[in-house]
Amino acid sequence: MRDDMVKIMGVVLVDDEPAEGVVLRLHPKTGSAAISSGITSKDGSFQISTYSLGDGAPVGEYVVTFVWSEFDSLTRTQVGDRLGGKYAFDDKSKIEWSVPETDVFDAGTIQLQR
Repeated sequence: MRDDMVKIMGVVLVDDEPAEGVVLRLHPKTGSAAISSGITSKDGSFQISTYSLGDGAPVGEYVVTFVWSEFDSLTRTQVGDRLGGKYAFDDKSKIEWSVPETDVFDAGTIQLQR
């Protein structure tokens, strides 16, 4: 595991309910070009990964985007966004994290609305 990584975890709720399959992406405001991301499990919990599963993200300032698509078994791709694109782009999302130099960053409970 890299020394410059901070483990990041939290929970995503959509309309006050745990949401499975929401993809989170961390967009660095400056510096790192690495893309850090995670996907929520059945209870809405997530861990962020950059280089390996659950390793977290580098210290820094991020805009966090969220997309809640559905799997299309015919095309074998993710399609749509049940959040209507409200959080899909870093210029639209109002959710920002300042990840400090620490072992673990708890992002807490993130409340999204459809």
